[in-house]
Amino acid sequence: MEVQVDRTSLQEVRALLAKFSDGARRAHARSLNKTVNRSRTESSKEVRKQVRLNAAYVKSLLTITKASERRLQAKISTPTRGLLMSRFSTDTSIAGDKVGWLKPPPVPPRGIRVKVKPTGGAKVFGGDEIVGKPFYMVLPGTTGRVAIVGRRAKTGSQGGQIKVFYGPSLSQVFTDVKDEIAEPLALYQMQQFEKEIDAILRGY
Repeated sequence: MEVQVDRTSLQEVRALLAKFSDGARRAHARSLNKTVNRSRTESSKEVRKQVRLNAAYVKSLLTITKASERRLQAKISTPTRGLLMSRFSTDTSIAGDKVGWLKPPPVPPRGIRVKVKPTGGAKVFGGDEIVGKPFYMVLPGTTGRVAIVGRRAKTGSQGGQIKVFYGPSLSQVFTDVKDEIAEPLALYQMQQFEKEIDAILRGY
């Protein structure tokens, strides 16, 4: 039995393989981007099980870098600095972004109350590093964002006498929860890649 492959057929095969190779990279990039979008949604859900923050705010801090055919990597980045403790105030006008304060609100007679965890009760906030009770201050350079602050018992390393209080960073919380969603997301990415490859094959 003799099989002959003419030059034209060989060129067609090579062109087909090259096209499939390009398509495979495109499929990989698309599957990564679908997965990173799913990852942001799932991460937001898990983060909000750990800290009492609204969904829109958490989503705004989970920054996506998408994959491309040249760079087959997608990732989520989070700020490493702690979140303002005022984000956990039980007063929604202080915790949220709907109010831009021109001057700081008064401290409630029973003190500033915060709730970091979504479960459990609120607590009156206090700090060991300050003299007297904490109070509110409108942060310079913001659109009226209020922070919980206090007068330092000792002058800070940079000479500051006012301490701004921060809670956990979103990066810390994200690190704690990302392992919980890693396995289902890996499966999801594989499923999306297979769908993209199937679409390429149907196109041939």
